[in-house]
Amino acid sequence: MKFELEPYHHGITKEQVLQDIRRVAKELGKNTLTQQDYKHHGTFSPDLARDRCGSWFAALTEAGLGHSRNLNIPKDECLADLKRVANKLGKSSVTTEEYKENGKFSPAPLVRHFGSWFAALDAAGLERTRTLHVTDEDYFVNLQKMWVSLGRQPHYTEVQKPFSNYCAGAYEHRFGSWRKALEAFIAYVNQDKTEDTQTGQVRQQPNVPSEPLPAQTNKNDSRKAPGRISWRLRFLVMRRDNFKCRICGRSPATYPGLVLHVDHVEARSKGGPTIMDNLQTLCEQDNIGKSNLSMKEDEEG
Repeated sequence: MKFELEPYHHGITKEQVLQDIRRVAKELGKNTLTQQDYKHHGTFSPDLARDRCGSWFAALTEAGLGHSRNLNIPKDECLADLKRVANKLGKSSVTTEEYKENGKFSPAPLVRHFGSWFAALDAAGLERTRTLHVTDEDYFVNLQKMWVSLGRQPHYTEVQKPFSNYCAGAYEHRFGSWRKALEAFIAYVNQDKTEDTQTGQVRQQPNVPSEPLPAQTNKNDSRKAPGRISWRLRFLVMRRDNFKCRICGRSPATYPGLVLHVDHVEARSKGGPTIMDNLQTLCEQDNIGKSNLSMKEDEEG
């Protein structure tokens, strides 16, 4: 699988997006649209509509359509209800999902009044729900898992629990926007480099900072190649194997829920080094079944 971004509609104007929203509403015979409606029938995406208009509901309003959520609720009333939900739950913070289940309104008017859900929490004197000390690499690992599971680029509306460890807003806060998060991920995993498949080393091109992969110096001296498989090395192995199990050929993209592992071809317990040539992608079932056995029968006898 190659990680590439879907086309970014730089030249699409707001009016073109609004015209397309009106077209979809007319075809469906509706006076309002959900983001799912537009995702399935629109020429563009809800992400582009939000980008051009500021929010999905603003896009509906500018397109002359109605919406089911009341955005005209006074700020003080919204804030009071957010505090009420926190007291009801006995928590120092409230997620958007918790507010959807327990609040009088939707999160939308709070986001409209304060600019973001986290700003609304700040105004209410509550703690932010975002996990602290999350690194860029944590976000990238999470994004990679979603991408591999879907077999394509994840969309903004899909970035939510339990499918994702982090919400889309967390990516926006860290990288500036969902699109910038995707671009940062692509830049990270597709950096220019040449891989020495004999040693597992990655020789970086000038001015491209990255964690080097472990090199093989002596195949029989396993102490010279660290046993821990870094995220970067794990990704490179899975990408080389096309994100498929080398034994059964299955992939999470076609078998939802399938878990892939990176396995030592020659077991670490038998001196196998942690380098590209001695690593392979296996599904969880085949990896457990293989254990520390060799991949060749004649080597087991």
